[in-house]
Amino acid sequence: MTQAATHPPQALAAPAPLSRLFLLEAHRDPEAMPWLDRAGQRAGGWLHGAVQRPVPRLRRRALRVLAAAQPLFALDEATLRDKLTGLALRMRGSPLAAALEPCLAGSIAAVRLVTGLTPHPEQVMGALLLAEGGIAEMATGEGKTLTIATAAAVVAWRGRPCHVVTANDYLARRDAELFTTFYALCGLSVAAITGDTPLPSRAAAHAHDVVYTTARDLLGDFLRDRLALGRQPSPVALALGAMHGTVGGPQPVMRGLHQVIVDEADSVLVDEAVTPLIISSPRPDASLQAAAMDAVRLAAQLREGEDFTLKPALRHVELTAIGKDRLAALTGGLSAFWRSPERARELAGQALHAKYLMERDQHYVVREGKLVLVDELTGRLAEQRTLSLGLQQVLEATAGLELTPPAEVSARLSFQRFFRLFPLLSGTTGTAREARGELARVYRQRSVAIPTHRPVRRARLPLRLLPTEAAKFDAIVADALALAETGRAVLVGIRSVRSGEALLARFAARSPARAAGIRLLHAVNHAQESGIVAEAGQAGAITIASNMAGRGTDIALDAAVRAGGGLHVIIGEPNDYRRIDRQLIGRCARQGDPGSYRLYLCPQDEVIRRFLPAFVRAAWPRLPSGLAQRLAPALLVRAQRRAEGLSYNQRKRILEQDLHLDRTGF
Repeated sequence: MTQAATHPPQALAAPAPLSRLFLLEAHRDPEAMPWLDRAGQRAGGWLHGAVQRPVPRLRRRALRVLAAAQPLFALDEATLRDKLTGLALRMRGSPLAAALEPCLAGSIAAVRLVTGLTPHPEQVMGALLLAEGGIAEMATGEGKTLTIATAAAVVAWRGRPCHVVTANDYLARRDAELFTTFYALCGLSVAAITGDTPLPSRAAAHAHDVVYTTARDLLGDFLRDRLALGRQPSPVALALGAMHGTVGGPQPVMRGLHQVIVDEADSVLVDEAVTPLIISSPRPDASLQAAAMDAVRLAAQLREGEDFTLKPALRHVELTAIGKDRLAALTGGLSAFWRSPERARELAGQALHAKYLMERDQHYVVREGKLVLVDELTGRLAEQRTLSLGLQQVLEATAGLELTPPAEVSARLSFQRFFRLFPLLSGTTGTAREARGELARVYRQRSVAIPTHRPVRRARLPLRLLPTEAAKFDAIVADALALAETGRAVLVGIRSVRSGEALLARFAARSPARAAGIRLLHAVNHAQESGIVAEAGQAGAITIASNMAGRGTDIALDAAVRAGGGLHVIIGEPNDYRRIDRQLIGRCARQGDPGSYRLYLCPQDEVIRRFLPAFVRAAWPRLPSGLAQRLAPALLVRAQRRAEGLSYNQRKRILEQDLHLDRTGF
């Protein structure tokens, strides 16, 4: 845990237990709106952009804020600290609309004194939007981290909890450490809560004014608090008892929910929302563990096409009628666990899923004899995550590992439902465009595209279509080496640990001496992330990276690279969602620097195999090369749109399940 040593002055101390009212009071969702109301909501969104023109209005306000901050730039630290204390008291005692602009001016002056950086008008526009509860779409490299800190200080001055949710533990720790001095100058304390933060230390961390954390850690603490407080009579009784010191039993670790600022909002609010968070406790079950071993042996005896069919796009396995009969015959002499046909089919389906749809070094890695899942969207290890419904044990048996005890579910909640509980939700991302509709439908949030501070100097090179994965990797190696020879820095984006290792081997086969200097960043060696990123912008550098390099990564270029054309990004394996590719592209041409990118594609790429119709996949390689090349961009867009549609439907079902539980009792 990263934790600031400073605490707010007594005059700014947060009001105590009443803020915990937010912990248990769910904001009940209205019933589904009639179609006419939905149409009116869409029309209102169009009018908001067309008539109100939020960008010019935000710019005028940002210029007023910067003008108000100018006199504060000349103050010494002690005088500015006194001024900020007065602004914090004003923020508590005045309506937000009246206090926001002068208080944000004070926050900007503090940022300038601590960092030497003066936020530019576009960053101030973003900070205004965040403080008021909106989604700011800011291009990568535009200083979203500084924008968030500037807004978070103003939000925390209101005396209620301010949570800043980042995409991963690394960013939570980094940002909390980076702005500790700034928050201290503002009379505020800051902490980071990550997956490594022990449970006993979390209450102390949540007591700080600003808490940087991840969505999983925040929701996990919320669910554990709900479990601990499940027997309390009511939120009001809890608050009154805490005020008089009469509450016994388990106490919540969180101060409550007030405002959350979500960095990389599309990743957190959309991508991570595909699966709910489940709190569970180990429940040893020898019969289930033995059945998992039996299921792996049974899966090896079933034949694809005859006994079962695979649906890669849905990551689903379906037993045929023949397969069900064969399974019944094979399980006839097994334990009583297999006597239920439904249970037998479910466990056999899980074993087939593990065998045919879960690939080592892509969906999971084995580290120190333990199976660790990999988050495909971020490329990072999901060490706190396990599979449910027995699939974890089946996957471990498939990998030949020692089985972990099954777990019993204690609580669950979707990320959509959780973030809708916050009275104020705001966020920023560089890729909100594709998720704009879902952010509006699910979270009632409209995103505003903030213009870039400097013109974008990013060159897009034509897509390269190769017939096979081997040919594609060879082309990537040749192009990357050629560009590096000219003094450019090259970042190659891949999707899995396996692909990264295979590509590095291609570099070694072509140029052994050159390959020794190539850096590889993926889930397994994530501890070296900061060092690898620090060297990625040097002249002649070639870096192979998973999606870890797609968010929150600022690759600083040396002068020779900038003069030679900047960073060149190679998308070696297109992702399921266009937003993920755009995040990787955003690593180049940041803040007015030059840069370029190119996408490489082959029919064996996973997004093509999973999401294009079978007849298209069969016909495409047989087309003349020129026609196949011209069709490639459109086919990729078609595949990615189908992937996005399927993912949205899955998130919608999860939210509907949670709303049903909400209506019938949590």
